[in-house]
Amino acid sequence: MRFAFKGFCATMTILPCLCLLAAGQGNGVQPTAFKVRTQNEAMRHTADMNAKAFASFATAHAVKSGKYENVMTDYAKDFGGKIPINPCTGTRTGYTMVVFNGGQEAMVAASAGNNCGKWVPKVYRLTLKQAHKGRR
Repeated sequence: MRFAFKGFCATMTILPCLCLLAAGQGNGVQPTAFKVRTQNEAMRHTADMNAKAFASFATAHAVKSGKYENVMTDYAKDFGGKIPINPCTGTRTGYTMVVFNGGQEAMVAASAGNNCGKWVPKVYRLTLKQAHKGRR
């Protein structure tokens, strides 16, 4: 009796699963694919990452010189000779850097441009005091 009961439980567990599998066959149910970034999203991401790299080089430059400077050509050397192209503007000057508080603070962002659709770039706020704390 005990053996028959185990077989009955196994049948009652497996049978509904098989029915559910069979019910899904032939009705066009397909597994969902991973979300693929659109070209605009990929270009926006690249522009933001380039701006982040630009912010890192600007901070390193500011730590050496004692203040932030917004002369873009000064940073080309840090990038190996050329500032990376902002894909949303298609230019190497497609970044905005605003320096304030006597050169002790700055903000860096990629310019939105026309190639990536309507979007708001990330703004990286830089503080020389924080940069000095990290060096200790």
